Amino acid sequence: MSDLVLSEGIYVKRSKSEFGGGSTFRECVLETLWFPYGVKDGYAQLFPVTDDLKRVLRIMDKIPVERFKEEYSLKENSRDIYLELKATIP
Repeated sequence: MSDLVLSEGIYVKRSKSEFGGGSTFRECVLETLWFPYGVKDGYAQLFPVTDDLKRVLRIMDKIPVERFKEEYSLKENSRDIYLELKATIP
């Protein structure tokens, strides 16, 4: 198990997708925003954040720590947003 410490900030996950074929082929990158809730039993616990960074959706996702390290990155200058959102979580 890892001793991962989550930073006070919003995390970004970037996922690549491909659509179509031939002349209609398109590749896109989807960015989703996540509020870190904690680490427990080798899993990072996260809540999705709305695109406007105004609300945390109470749908918890658990990601293995190793996968979290590979796929998620800290959004720059997001500590203030994190603290505002943290105040809304009971």
